[in-house]
Amino acid sequence: MNLRKTNSPKRISIISRSITKDIFKKRGFKEHKVITNWKDIVGDEISIYTIPESLTHNKLLTIKCESSHALEFQYHIPKIIERITIMMGYPAVKSIRIKQGNIKNKNKAVKIKKNAISKKNKEELNSILNKVNDENLKKKLINFSKSFFSNIDK
Repeated sequence: MNLRKTNSPKRISIISRSITKDIFKKRGFKEHKVITNWKDIVGDEISIYTIPESLTHNKLLTIKCESSHALEFQYHIPKIIERITIMMGYPAVKSIRIKQGNIKNKNKAVKIKKNAISKKNKEELNSILNKVNDENLKKKLINFSKSFFSNIDK
């Protein structure tokens, strides 16, 4: 019986594993799961400011972390080690070393929260501003108040 080879499309994740396998081994990652599933292991928020760098034979995982988040990341280390152990099925990581540095990540999103003012406070502020006679001072006070509250009308 003749078996024909089908040329159906392959998932890129399957192809990339074979390509990146040697690169990961060179970097100390015998198991590529730590890198490929890093976002699932640590969560969306932590993955923005951390990157796994290497995993040594004595089960030391080196993580590059932004300096401003290093202390917070250190707090999560026991939970991360536990998640890696569950994912791998054996204790692949014994300890984690934090290496501080800048992380270049396109997915970083700066969340700017707009301050909100209640209707009562807005009315009170407007009544105070209406008492000001000097127009120049009034404009400056309105601009100053807008730096704190984004929804104040002129």
